Amino acid sequence: MRCLTPACSPSSERLAVLYPHLSNMLVLQTSSGIDHQLLNKRPRACLAYGGDKPLRYNRLNCRCNASSFAGRVADYASSNKTRNTGGAHQSMDDKVQRRLEIFHEGQDGPPLRILPIGGLGEIGMNCMLVGHYDRYILIDSGLMFPDYEDLGVQKILPDTGFIHRWRHKIEAVIITHGHEDHIGALPWVFPVLDPSTPIYATSFTMELIKRRLDEYAIKSDGRLKIFDMRTRFNAGPFEIESIRVTHSIPDCCGLILRCCDGTIFHTGDWKIDESPIDNKYFDRTALEQLSKEGVTLMMSDSTNVLSPGRTTSEADVAKALMHKVLSAKGRVITTQFASNVHRLGSIKLAAEASGRKLVFLGMSLRTYLDAAWRDGQAPFDPSILVKPEDMDLFAPKDLLIVTTGSQAEPRAALNLASFGNSRSLKLNKEDLVLYSAKVIPGNEIRVMKMMNRIAELGPNIAMGRAENLHTSGHAYRGELEEVIQLVKPQHFMPVHGEYAFLKEHERLGKDSGVRHTAVIKNGEMLGVAPLRNRKVLSSGFFPLGKEDLTLMYNDGDKAFGTAADLCIGERLRIALNGIIIVSMEVMRKEADKRHWQKGSDGPQNGLRGRVKITTRCLWVDRGKLLDALHKAATAALSSLPLDAALGLIEHTVGLALRKVVQKYSNRRPDVIVIASEASQSVRNPAVSQNGISIDEKRRTGSIQEKQVDAKWRSKQKQEPRSAFLKTQTSRGGNHPSFLKQNVKSKFHRAADEHTESRNGAKEEMTLSSPKERTVYNGSESDLLPETPNSLETVSTESLTEEVLRFTGSEVNMTTRSTRESSGLMEEKAMDDSVNSAKMSSPTIRRKWKSGEVLVLIEARKQEENNLQQGQGRKRIWKAVAEALAEAGFERTPDQCKTVWFSLVKRYKSSVEAVNNGAKNFSFYDAMHVALSGMEVVSNKKSKE
Repeated sequence: MRCLTPACSPSSERLAVLYPHLSNMLVLQTSSGIDHQLLNKRPRACLAYGGDKPLRYNRLNCRCNASSFAGRVADYASSNKTRNTGGAHQSMDDKVQRRLEIFHEGQDGPPLRILPIGGLGEIGMNCMLVGHYDRYILIDSGLMFPDYEDLGVQKILPDTGFIHRWRHKIEAVIITHGHEDHIGALPWVFPVLDPSTPIYATSFTMELIKRRLDEYAIKSDGRLKIFDMRTRFNAGPFEIESIRVTHSIPDCCGLILRCCDGTIFHTGDWKIDESPIDNKYFDRTALEQLSKEGVTLMMSDSTNVLSPGRTTSEADVAKALMHKVLSAKGRVITTQFASNVHRLGSIKLAAEASGRKLVFLGMSLRTYLDAAWRDGQAPFDPSILVKPEDMDLFAPKDLLIVTTGSQAEPRAALNLASFGNSRSLKLNKEDLVLYSAKVIPGNEIRVMKMMNRIAELGPNIAMGRAENLHTSGHAYRGELEEVIQLVKPQHFMPVHGEYAFLKEHERLGKDSGVRHTAVIKNGEMLGVAPLRNRKVLSSGFFPLGKEDLTLMYNDGDKAFGTAADLCIGERLRIALNGIIIVSMEVMRKEADKRHWQKGSDGPQNGLRGRVKITTRCLWVDRGKLLDALHKAATAALSSLPLDAALGLIEHTVGLALRKVVQKYSNRRPDVIVIASEASQSVRNPAVSQNGISIDEKRRTGSIQEKQVDAKWRSKQKQEPRSAFLKTQTSRGGNHPSFLKQNVKSKFHRAADEHTESRNGAKEEMTLSSPKERTVYNGSESDLLPETPNSLETVSTESLTEEVLRFTGSEVNMTTRSTRESSGLMEEKAMDDSVNSAKMSSPTIRRKWKSGEVLVLIEARKQEENNLQQGQGRKRIWKAVAEALAEAGFERTPDQCKTVWFSLVKRYKSSVEAVNNGAKNFSFYDAMHVALSGMEVVSNKKSKE
């Protein structure tokens, strides 16, 4: 019995078994020769094989140090099932099975395991699990900024649900540096981890982490640990050592992870700056020592792999900034990434050289500078900054302003200034704007729009590579190649970048002499076989399964969840295709058929109802599409049987409207149909207390009531409907008392007759577009005439009839309309009046006399000063009512309020007529004096 792999035996009897992802050979031998059937099953490891059964693997007897898959190989050997093969020595059934396998767990399989949760195939959201068997550490916990398709989203976060499920395996979190794409998700990741899991970071990065956790009121409870460069510490299954790399933020480090089965080198974000501002150089010495030690796996930043050559130094940018500031004659405004503390130091030196004072506009600038100051790495004391509100105390040539907004963020200082909306910064022609940043991919359009707006305002702009005002913090191709050749890893896997960047970086690794390379995506677990010894290459990578990770979203406030939870797809769909909302009151009873007259447009059979259609984000072609939707909804409703369920009605109408819009404008909007039973569409015979129905009582009413009804119907044909209430009020004072007692019953009969006369015409629909267009399919006689002009001879309802449009809605009329809410005080008061009118039955009210109206005007004028001092409006109208009471007029505060707003509306409508010489409002002079005095009081209060 012996193992015949090339590493263990020089025997000539060797048979290679080609692994699908490996290049080395494994050989198995039995006492009777080679088991070819077993070889076709592609065993995944080296086994000592003797007799007819695989023997138990003994690590001490095999120098290749390969992991055991004896159980699986034994199953393959004992199976007699014929399998289809796909290619040389490959089983298609096994291939399918492996794709369905979940992650390797336990002590079987390769010991070193990599599982990226974010950062591969995208820019940002760097988050990766690195483990030894089933013990893991989490490297970084970053966020990603949304694309234009993610409407209403501010942050995209890694799958916190998966992290929570694996919290028992995650023993530590290591942060490489303090950029948002590496620490931004900690407020969401920190709570889902085990309460004992520590967070490790450098001192400056830890200051940023503490502030971020404090913003979300998350207590660290002693879990935050600080480490120093080149100091080794234990975290999870690894002994970790950090080495210094240069980047665009202080305290950036790479990580060396050591364990008994190999060494992993993770670069973090890096570049090689030969002359850094803070004199903290890229640690080549540590990498040279690491290369001698041997590196099993290297993972490197791929952001700028497509950029040839090498990055420029931050010192070169400092020289360019100095030149621009010294040559400027007016005010200098510069924008940059707030986290670049080194560049803030360069700007401070330029300000001192030119005799300028430094001003920060933007909270994030001060946040990073304060963190550096607390850690002792700030280039200057934040207390020397001039406050934004004190800028007017200095001449423009004495100021150098640093602003946020390099990526045209909506609320950033520079972007607001480009719109002219910033309180602190007003751009002018003498200004010089220095764009000391890089446009992040995806922000090009909005950044250029911002720069165009700034150019229109007149300032000179300096931006672009030729100005040398910015350098990247990520290594270019030349630097990437240098480090690969310096470390000489046995395995190489690119990280941090778009998928195309990863593939190009992999090709660079192969060109640099790395034998085993791999590119994976988020959610794919990759295993690395252990080292045989320090001089012989390992056996390569093993794919160990895949997890379908779910992106999480945050809207900048409390909303947090998946794309489905925040309705991301629905937001985009509505924005592109629009939405239609349909409200339907379905009338389905047989008694409704009496409302349809022969020859009318309505259906003789099927359903009918009142329909209101509202559209948003949809082109309606000046109402033509609304008409088409109206007809389609009516037709779809009438095609259904009387006993159709509400769900079926909603589905049928929604489908019909979708087809209409798709045919009309080739759009597929969301259609929301809300159908309900019309409780008042058919009035059931109400029963009075004596058991006689109201309808029967009406038919058998007194002769005097019938005479009054006949007179009212005759009068109603001659008089406008707007005088309806006035007529009834005047009758109430001239007829016997029984008429007053039965006035409600008379009103209901009048409304019934009016309703039946209108239902003989085309069914009424209300359609509203984004402009709240209302369409009436009634006759011209339904339009309301103007109300009387004189307040001396009209009642309260007549005075406010223009505004309230009192048409009988108080007595259960079927007319409905859609009104646009303008937010004006008058319209709010009118809405309240309408609602209160609908809740109460008609009553006889006293007329407003001229003297009473004049007292009201004067009292409201006197109360304006109290209103400006902060007293509530209810108290104001109560005081006005008390003033009327003192003058001998009893009115409620609501009555005073209603009449006042009617007077204001009448005054505004009469202004143009008065200017033309026609005076049609008897209280115009009194209202003019009152409103003018109120305006003076208001202006005086605003100045104070």
